[in-house]
Amino acid sequence: MDDTARLVVTTFVLSASALSAYAWRLSRIDPSQPQRLIGELRLAQWVAILLAMTGGAWLGLAVRASGEPLAGLEVTVAVGCGIAAALALVSEPRAALSLLAAVFMAHALVDIAHRPGWLPPEIAPRWFTVGCAAYDVYIAALCYWARRR
Repeated sequence: MDDTARLVVTTFVLSASALSAYAWRLSRIDPSQPQRLIGELRLAQWVAILLAMTGGAWLGLAVRASGEPLAGLEVTVAVGCGIAAALALVSEPRAALSLLAAVFMAHALVDIAHRPGWLPPEIAPRWFTVGCAAYDVYIAALCYWARRR
């Protein structure tokens, strides 16, 4: 495993752990309390930032592989992630968490599409697309779990 892979895996593990701990604390707050709404807002804001960063990573990969077929589609998906993140920042917390869960699930499907060859697998290494898909599903589940009452 090279240094880039170690850095990405460490980032995935640490960010997922921090968001999990926060969501768990959030789930223990009574839904009728104002602290719950504030907590949902903060979680949605952090996950929106994470979504924008995810889109940025894929934008960089698409630019690097600009000669590959369908690299433009990757750019579109990356820009869509940024737009969804911006929409989440101005939405009501529960709606933002629902939007973020849906976009992370959709992004996981895009990640998975690189492996059977529907999208060019040369854009990113296999470990990255598989790891990113698993991470996206986990973050989507976390958003869904945090928004339910």
